[in-house]
Amino acid sequence: MATAAQITANQQNAQRSTGPRTEAGKQTVSRNALAHGLAAKKFFVSEADKAVFAEFREALAEHYQPATDHERALVGEFVEAQWRLRNARTMETSFLEIAVEEQRKADSTITVERALARLFMDEALQKRMRLLMRYLAAAERAADKARKQLEAVIAERKCQEERRAELQAMLALHAPVMTTAGSPAPLPAPPADRVCSAPPQRC
Repeated sequence: MATAAQITANQQNAQRSTGPRTEAGKQTVSRNALAHGLAAKKFFVSEADKAVFAEFREALAEHYQPATDHERALVGEFVEAQWRLRNARTMETSFLEIAVEEQRKADSTITVERALARLFMDEALQKRMRLLMRYLAAAERAADKARKQLEAVIAERKCQEERRAELQAMLALHAPVMTTAGSPAPLPAPPADRVCSAPPQRC
């Protein structure tokens, strides 16, 4: 067990740590949350699916190009929500396949369509199906909410960046201009035709 002096020394050392200082180091650390924060501890990823999940995560990160910690966290939430939705849809397919197989074992002449229709006549299967449908609907809502929030935050950041770039261009254009009295000409007003929506609030 660490002594009180060791604990104090560790805390002081931690406070002196400023993290990575080079641009390459900062970029590496910024990706840690996305690379390691979505491990199977948070949700189920089978051994067989880990490579597929990694490709899926990287593809979404490449598509959205998150530029801030907040955006990277939202990408992570969207990846997790989409993966759960994928699993829910896979379960739905497997559920129907198993139910049809059981029906056709009892009657080999029955068609797939009639076997599926019988699902709505079996009270026990209906109860299980309703539970599955609720889980699927919840997964769809969560994925849609995560996507909308991510896209709204990215759009807001890009809008603000464009407004800053426009203002800087206007400042650079008007900075050398002087009035006849020798005083600087008044600066133009910031562009008002661009409206950025406020980032969505978390529930």
